[in-house]
Amino acid sequence: METPTETADGATTGLSYLIREEEQLAQVWTVQDRAECEQHIQDIANQFTAARQCLEELRVQTDTLWERFTMLALERILSGQLREFLDELDAELYELNPQLIEMDCTIDRLRVSVQEQRRTLGKKIIMLETLTHRTSSLNHINMMLGRLEGLEAHLPGRPEISPEVSERHQRRQTSLPGDLLYLRVRLLTTRLALIASNQAKQLSAFDAELMVLLPDVQHLKVDLGALATRIDCISGLSRYWLAYLDLTEDGSRFQAPAPR
Repeated sequence: METPTETADGATTGLSYLIREEEQLAQVWTVQDRAECEQHIQDIANQFTAARQCLEELRVQTDTLWERFTMLALERILSGQLREFLDELDAELYELNPQLIEMDCTIDRLRVSVQEQRRTLGKKIIMLETLTHRTSSLNHINMMLGRLEGLEAHLPGRPEISPEVSERHQRRQTSLPGDLLYLRVRLLTTRLALIASNQAKQLSAFDAELMVLLPDVQHLKVDLGALATRIDCISGLSRYWLAYLDLTEDGSRFQAPAPR
């Protein structure tokens, strides 16, 4: 808002700007906006909790597969049941891989939701900070006090005022209604600035909640990567053993018969 000038016309102009800014403030952050923001943040928090629980379930499945593979592979080799054992593991890995992919997509969607909500809040914070103002509240108060000194000259039984104050008031060339309008504009401007400042702080608090979630979402991504690495390791070792079985079986098939 342009700072109102020291004339009555300036105060009137300032009041028209003030009305427009009050309308703008009413649209930037409404009660519905706050309710929707709180709901979005709660939804994101719920999605994060669900993703973490799902990831824990995947970790348990992966750890179980790894333990079975490391503990039973040698036993199955000695018992001649390695191929059947590896086929069972392969079937379980086949079911597990889509879950890992879906979890990866879920984490990405969660991160995008956090970023989009922060972007929306950031735009509103900028708009509110623009309204919080060009002129400090202290400066507004000092100007209002100066006008009050002049208004005291209109009061019956007024206290004595210094010649300097009287001269300043005369130089303004304003009437009592003009001074009152000026003070109204200043007070409303200061109130609007304080409301916008409080709302900007509120939005910054929401943004801080979302910002805290981002490292946690990244940790989910890192943990998922560790599970995927373990799955790849099991798959790679299984392929190695299957290739080994193929070679040994082919070798025994073409082995020359022992002499009689």
